[in-house]
Formats: sequence, C-alpha cells, structure tokens
Amino acid sequence: MSTLRRQAMEAMLEAASQDVAETLKEQGIGDDRSEDVDDAVYDVAILYAYRVFTRICENGGLTVDAPLFAELAADLAEEIEDDSEGA
Repeated sequence: MSTLRRQAMEAMLEAASQDVAETLKEQGIGDDRSEDVDDAVYDVAILYAYRVFTRICENGGLTVDAPLFAELAADLAEEIEDDSEGA
C-alpha cells in the first residue's frame, strides 16, 4: 500500500473512531462490551463504505443508489464467506 493510501486509510479510521465515540455518547452507551457498541461500530463501518462507494462511482460518472450498494455488498459478502469456508 502506498504512503498516500495508508495515510488516507488512517485518516478515515480516525474519523470513523470519532464517529463511533460520538454515536455512543449520543445514545448514552457506556458499556464497551455491549451489543449496542457492536451495532454502532457496524453502522459507522457500513455508512463509511457507502460514502466511499458513492464518491468513487460519482467520480467515475456513475449514478449510485442504496439498493445497488446493498446488492453488490451482499454479493461480495457471499464471495468472502465462500472463500473463507474454502480456506
């Protein structure tokens, strides 16, 4: 991974970490081991993935919508699951 990509990933992870912390604070969640914390992390991760997907597609001149993202993400998840089962 190039330095630029590594720096971009680190910046995104830092921003996501801050968003998770804000979400937990807004929802009054303090237990680091609760299912609510897990859900907040998943929500932020999926939101960031959608934002990146949207920006990349828009930069490529494509129109993007949430159902398309969900379909493609589900297909990818299936492939990853199949690969991990075969490993």
